[in-house]
Amino acid sequence: LEPKLRMQLPQIASFTPDIRHEGIEEMKRYLTPGAQKTKGSGGGLLPALGIVLSEERVRVDVNCLTLPRIIAAGIPVPDSRGGMWAPILNQARFNVSPGRAVELNVVVVYHRDLGRSFNTVYGRIADMVNKFAAAYRFGDRPYATVEAGDLDDHWGAVQRYFSQNKLPSNVFVLDFTRPPRRSSTDPAYSSVKHMLGKAGYLSQFINFNTYDHGQPRDFKKSNTILQGVSRQILSKCGVRVWWVSVPRSLPLPAVFVGVDVFHAPRKYDPKEKKRTAKESCAAVIVQLIRSAEQDDYPTVELYSETERRQAGQEMELGSVMNRAVANALKHFNVSPMSCIVWRDGVGDAAIDDVAKDEISGVRNALQSMSLSDSGQGGGPRIEGEKSSLAYMPRIKSEETSLAYIVCQKRIATKFLTADGSQGMPAGALIKSLHSARHDTFYINGTSPPYSTPKPVRFVIAKRDRALEDTDMSELSWALCHDYPNWTGPIKLPSPVQMAHKLAELAGGFPDCGDSLNSHKFANSVHFL
Repeated sequence: LEPKLRMQLPQIASFTPDIRHEGIEEMKRYLTPGAQKTKGSGGGLLPALGIVLSEERVRVDVNCLTLPRIIAAGIPVPDSRGGMWAPILNQARFNVSPGRAVELNVVVVYHRDLGRSFNTVYGRIADMVNKFAAAYRFGDRPYATVEAGDLDDHWGAVQRYFSQNKLPSNVFVLDFTRPPRRSSTDPAYSSVKHMLGKAGYLSQFINFNTYDHGQPRDFKKSNTILQGVSRQILSKCGVRVWWVSVPRSLPLPAVFVGVDVFHAPRKYDPKEKKRTAKESCAAVIVQLIRSAEQDDYPTVELYSETERRQAGQEMELGSVMNRAVANALKHFNVSPMSCIVWRDGVGDAAIDDVAKDEISGVRNALQSMSLSDSGQGGGPRIEGEKSSLAYMPRIKSEETSLAYIVCQKRIATKFLTADGSQGMPAGALIKSLHSARHDTFYINGTSPPYSTPKPVRFVIAKRDRALEDTDMSELSWALCHDYPNWTGPIKLPSPVQMAHKLAELAGGFPDCGDSLNSHKFANSVHFL
């Protein structure tokens, strides 16, 4: 489809709450005995077969969660901007002097059609990045430029440059791509990303087919897009562009774990003469929160790993999670007080079996980082931390408290007002619909105007006693505001959304992410 039409698909293929309500009422006529008066063929057929409505729609109590405290470089986000705080970020300044900031050695890869404009666009991006006065900055000029073309001429040019040149540290790759005509994405994207990911280079692609920043028809729109790009660049480097508060009852330091598996769509194989499935890819994100104060840690502490899986294999991730969490804790050099796991992609029937396997893997990893080595919960200081922040010593035998939550997106449940005219707002919380075995709650993370909002069901499969005072719905809602790729709430907590993003990226690589350099990419959100 044309890119513009693809962007409009959610509006075309969705139903607003009032239209959905009318459709439900019409269908009820065919399921309620006596309500369908049509005579002849089809009249009252379903009730005659025993398919009837036993009662009206379920009524539930709805609470609206408040906006968590969000601060961008000392600037608080007001409640009125809780749905989109990008304008607030334009005022954010981290006040790091240029002499103390790390200057990135930027390699610009540009399509040959952009030869006259790429330097101007680079200058605009550099100004926006440097305007934040963050811990990373761009130079006035690129470190190097690489001219590329389409397909082989794109990844071939990148491969030749990086294989033939000895590069300094702190390399960042900007790729100004222009896909072949009528293409919305560059076919070379996965190949180039794969090469850079194997070498451990951070990169940012800018698609000039989506919007031509070299010759913008609307300069304001171009600036809005490039401002988002500049924030994404800083996030990839590890800058915490904005900070979100977590419940005070959460024992700190805390480790957040997000898990998801990407299953690539089937594609036609000319050799097999049928549609075949590519291998699946699992991703695990481990994020550390040491302090409840935003000034203490201006950068993220994050570790990620991926794992190649058989096509369609969603379960048996206990060993994968054990390895990822153990490696993360060694990298952070911390023994956490609490660990919260958000797991995507698990149906009701499999929750108990999956939870048993994965909880065991995570617990073993947590026990591997015992306090007999460090003497207290919390690792060494990173440069610039406040020396006044202290950690409370822990008893050697004390175990890290753990909670395991399953996130279910593909559900049929939707919530409407009693008269059916409106959907639920973002932050709507429903706790009165429980599963038979586990505590359950629903959160409406987003509320699009063109469709009926669809909530996510959160199933708490395990929660240790030490975490009973921590409201998991409040924590999950807070982290829905912490995804660095979107300046507004999303449907899922950021760790599991980041896992989804990484699994999708790595799943597009020829080796399903086996060559990604996890250690070089530690403490950076490289997959945005």
